[in-house]
Amino acid sequence: MPAFPLAEHDLAHLVLVANPVHHPQGDFGLNQGRVSVGGEPRYTFSGIGYYRPELFAGLPQGKHPLAPLLRQAMQAHQVSGEYFAGDWRDIGTPERLAELDQDLSKNLS
Repeated sequence: MPAFPLAEHDLAHLVLVANPVHHPQGDFGLNQGRVSVGGEPRYTFSGIGYYRPELFAGLPQGKHPLAPLLRQAMQAHQVSGEYFAGDWRDIGTPERLAELDQDLSKNLS
């Protein structure tokens, strides 16, 4: 039994966070534990998720973007989600990493 069991029909569960300044429009809607392509309120995908292998079934070997698979599953109402209100940072650029380093250094002094 997995540590986080998905509902029988769900292919994924996503952790969503508040929209950062550089991405104010968010990625997905979240309503009553269901994630959708549209809808309100909108949040940003944290990159944290739980996925059934069936989400990736039929893909040829190699790298593939995750977003189209998730959107397809959302259209079929097969994605649950939750909002994480804690501190989360997108450090996907050197500038954002430097900003985090500054913030952490301030907390040490």
